Amino acid sequence: MPRIPQAKIDEIRQSVDIVDVMGQYLSLTKKGRNYVAICPFHEDTHPSLSISENKQIYMCFVCHNGGNVFTFLQNYLHISYIEAVGKVAEMGHVDMTGYDLSKRIAPVDNKLKPYYDMHAEAQKIYTYYLNTQVGIGAKDYLHDRGFDEEIIKTFGIGYAPAKNILFDAFTKLGYDNITMENSGLVIESQQHYDRFSDRIIFPLWDEQGRVVGFSGRIYRPNQEGAKYMNSPESEIFIKGQTLYNYHNALRAVREAGFVYINEGFMDVIAMHRAQHDNCIALMGTALTNGHVRMLKRMTKKIVLCLDGDAAGQNAAMKSCDFLVKNGFEVRIILLPDGHDPDEIFKSDGKDGLDRLLRDELTPFDFLMLFESGRLDLRNYDDRSKLFDRGVEVISQMTDDKQIDDCVTKLSNLTQFSREIILNHLQNKQIEKPQEYAPVVRQIEETRMLVDKYIQAERNLLFYMLNDKEVAEQYKAKAGFMYNDVYRVVASYIVDYYRKNNVMDEANLIDRILSDRISEQKKNILVQAIVEISNIQLPLPASNQQEAIRDYIRTIGENAIELKKKQLLDQFQHVLDPKQQAAILQEINELKKETM
Repeated sequence: MPRIPQAKIDEIRQSVDIVDVMGQYLSLTKKGRNYVAICPFHEDTHPSLSISENKQIYMCFVCHNGGNVFTFLQNYLHISYIEAVGKVAEMGHVDMTGYDLSKRIAPVDNKLKPYYDMHAEAQKIYTYYLNTQVGIGAKDYLHDRGFDEEIIKTFGIGYAPAKNILFDAFTKLGYDNITMENSGLVIESQQHYDRFSDRIIFPLWDEQGRVVGFSGRIYRPNQEGAKYMNSPESEIFIKGQTLYNYHNALRAVREAGFVYINEGFMDVIAMHRAQHDNCIALMGTALTNGHVRMLKRMTKKIVLCLDGDAAGQNAAMKSCDFLVKNGFEVRIILLPDGHDPDEIFKSDGKDGLDRLLRDELTPFDFLMLFESGRLDLRNYDDRSKLFDRGVEVISQMTDDKQIDDCVTKLSNLTQFSREIILNHLQNKQIEKPQEYAPVVRQIEETRMLVDKYIQAERNLLFYMLNDKEVAEQYKAKAGFMYNDVYRVVASYIVDYYRKNNVMDEANLIDRILSDRISEQKKNILVQAIVEISNIQLPLPASNQQEAIRDYIRTIGENAIELKKKQLLDQFQHVLDPKQQAAILQEINELKKETM
């Protein structure tokens, strides 16, 4: 099939809005003309990623990851350029009949590819067996539990029969025993056998929607073994970086404006049956910093909906503290003792579950309820403990009305006066994470440190991106840049203007991404273009032309200085007097050019 022409690439990119696409994966906030988000490409705590709807590009001002819609999908989903093009074409409903979108560049870490492939194959096998005579008992059990075909398909539920289907299949596919063991799907004990046997299988996905593990559940009466068996942690399955149903819930979370966090995947499925799709679940662990990074890319508001037993309430309290300290707006659903969403849905249906979900508690109200239930408030020491915990929570609030309300509640519960509480709040020193410096200031501080020639080249490139005439001036009067990356960027800009009168940075990036150069070079060039595009220089300034002439003159001077240095180096190695005289003559001519 033919290579996709540039005109088709342009059509595909222009069929979508980068804000809409990135909004499917990140929580975006409008800020001036642009949008900002928590950057998914480094450990970000405050929005450092900026998306320009006008230019259709994005950039992080901390880790410098940037580009257009194709670049984002490549980096976020870990896919090849051609796959990103295909995904955008699908989003934009662009007909790709006759074009081959199957070409795939291997993942950055090739050693992980077998594990992803094995889990994908296992998922297909488990799905197949659930729909055979062998899996009829498991299928009947699911139907009896109210799992219709839509539920089974949506959550990828399958069945692992009581035989070594995976080991045999993987052996035929050429995988060695060590790879099979490391995948977590096969166990070695004198002989090799499948980890999951005669169990209903629930796949576990990473945030890109790739299967990275499984959970197997017994289903027959008096069946031996633990009720649930999970995949062990592996190179692709890390519980502290996995949230069940994350990839499926993204769109619903964006629409609802918040996410429910449940304790297990059966709760997520029950919530889905009650038409709440903005749900995820922990994988049997406490919340981690890895989870926080994932959640910040999703939403700012979290509703904890954990089990109603003592363990569930303890987990809710710890999770609440952790999330509030990480800047989330948190609410808590208090479920009946000993019940979880799955049990409530089975006993009371959608209406019963919905009633409970409407009764959200603030972190402060939940704390008061939780702590007063386990403390003896007739005892001074216990009241003092509640006082300290209450002050700690209130000190993190910013809304005056909420603070006033909570101070009154804490005073009534602990019998300490409002004045004492307010005095403690005033003296409470709260360590808050520092905001990232404004973009302009970061750029200006960096500019002061760089060499004047590099600064001139970078500023000239900015004007070249915004004005075809400047690019033509550069070509006619300079045509050279000291910085290797800037020199290549300049050549791309000049070449772009041969067929276009107005610059489209996203389109320029397309040309680089589709060029036959290494991925490393593409990334470097794209990063440079996005950074230059975001420099804050005054385009309409009256002295703009003078500044441009000065940049070109500075670049020209640098070129002459470099040439003189090369000639002097050459002079040191030449013994022939005539050649030495010729070199000195050339150096003198160059000196005249700078006078």
